[in-house]
Amino acid sequence: MANPTAIVGAGLAGLTAARRLRDAGRHVVVLEASAQPGGRLATRHHGRAVLDHGAQFFTVRSEGFAAFVERATQAGLVMEWCRGFNEVDGYPRYAVRDGMAALGPWLADGLDVRLSCPVAAVRRGTGGSARYEVVLGDGSLLSADSVVLTPPVPLSHGLLRSGGIELDPALAAIGYHRVLALLVSLDRPSAVAPPGGHQSEDGPFSFVGDNHQKGISPEVAVTFHANHGLSARHWEDDDGDVTAMLLTLAEPWLGGATVLSAELVRWAHSGPLQAWPEPVGAVADGLLLAGDAFAGPTVEGAYLSGWAAAGALLG
Repeated sequence: MANPTAIVGAGLAGLTAARRLRDAGRHVVVLEASAQPGGRLATRHHGRAVLDHGAQFFTVRSEGFAAFVERATQAGLVMEWCRGFNEVDGYPRYAVRDGMAALGPWLADGLDVRLSCPVAAVRRGTGGSARYEVVLGDGSLLSADSVVLTPPVPLSHGLLRSGGIELDPALAAIGYHRVLALLVSLDRPSAVAPPGGHQSEDGPFSFVGDNHQKGISPEVAVTFHANHGLSARHWEDDDGDVTAMLLTLAEPWLGGATVLSAELVRWAHSGPLQAWPEPVGAVADGLLLAGDAFAGPTVEGAYLSGWAAAGALLG
């Protein structure tokens, strides 16, 4: 049997690439360090409160992603949240009924996804028929005909360097924003205006999302994404100090409600500082990078990059 294609990372880009390759008859193995698939499609639970804390929603601008969203909608997974936040613009924003994290298992169904399986390095084959070898965290090897790396570029760069493979300097230079996220559950409705989302370029929070109004949480629960500047200035601060500061800044959105729970989440690679001009990053024959740094820093961009990576290997 031929060696598989190894997909590193079970986020949207990795799972999309894996499904397209599997549907084309390829043998694919997906390796994911976390205990669940989804990547930045992430959801937390505070008792009965449900909070998206990575990607908050997504839009559709391409035919390919529109077809995917239609399938997920027909499956009862995806719903339209609203058509504008600060003002109605008629353009749909979509959410996932049980929280963004529900997309991961749905996409992973039927795939060979190996969870809690960290990768230590990716290197060229050292002998035999393997073009590449993926070194796993326990020291074992997975021989692969091709490899698609979908973690944030600095993490993928580290895996390649550990295997003696260097990136093009322009690819290696791609950096990422850091974002501090505050998740709170409340004893009564928040002051976030309908439809429950607010975007801002000026305030302390780039996005405020009321997950109850969104329709995913039976209890009132609000997600606050600190803006990039605020997140960078306080990234090294103590968790307790950051949580207290963000709670103070969040007071206008709480409407006098009592905070029942509060949790700080740190996203070290929230989104790329600059986008690569191509939908994939080509490292070598059969060795690709994919993710939202390559087709736009959005949920749709991650999907399109994963689709393009699979297409490049099938081409």
